[in-house]
Amino acid sequence: MQESTEKWQAIADGVWALSYQFSNMGMRISTRMTVIRLVDGSLFAHSAVPLSPAQKAALDELGPLRHIVAPSAMHHMFVPPLAQLYPQAQLYGTSGVLAKHPELPQMQRIPPDDVAPWAGQLQCLPVKGIPTLNETLWFHPASGSLIATDLLQCWQGPLSLPVRMYLGLTGGHERLTVPRTVRLLVKDKAAVQACARQIESLPVQRVILLHNSIIDTQPMQRLREALSIWD
Repeated sequence: MQESTEKWQAIADGVWALSYQFSNMGMRISTRMTVIRLVDGSLFAHSAVPLSPAQKAALDELGPLRHIVAPSAMHHMFVPPLAQLYPQAQLYGTSGVLAKHPELPQMQRIPPDDVAPWAGQLQCLPVKGIPTLNETLWFHPASGSLIATDLLQCWQGPLSLPVRMYLGLTGGHERLTVPRTVRLLVKDKAAVQACARQIESLPVQRVILLHNSIIDTQPMQRLREALSIWD
């Protein structure tokens, strides 16, 4: 595993992100871990990435990492190494993630918002109707940040030829959208429509995407355009 030299990026007050480049099926792509400081000073991490010693030291300066969340059944592979770095942290995942990590018996299913350690500070939005994805979106009201995994994608900037070819099939190049690969996985359109309406009701100021970009220009308009496929 190649050590990353990326630095933590301040996204908003109490919100940071770190990108990690890796290869998947021959494509060079990026993923992102988002960290939020809770009112007790502890840190909540969304979607683990590997950390270099320098990245871990920078993270530790922000506060103690006490909560690590694997937000979907498709994004969990870097949870074990992060858990080894932070054995005191609580691990949470969707039902699909728990099934894939029997070696992590300490991992819990993501609890309801009202009884979670982040109650009143973060809102977990399960994406119902797409069981294979088994994704949760997260909203941080204090910063207006919506964190998405695969349901929403927008790839910007210089991209390799294999990635551009892939995006030609799935969509999401320079435009916020629900990829065609995700649309094909829908089993209950009404449930997905209800989730889309819930997302549109939030006062979103930015969309932090797991892959590649962060949308902070006209986020609500672009969200509505992306989700309009289920109108």
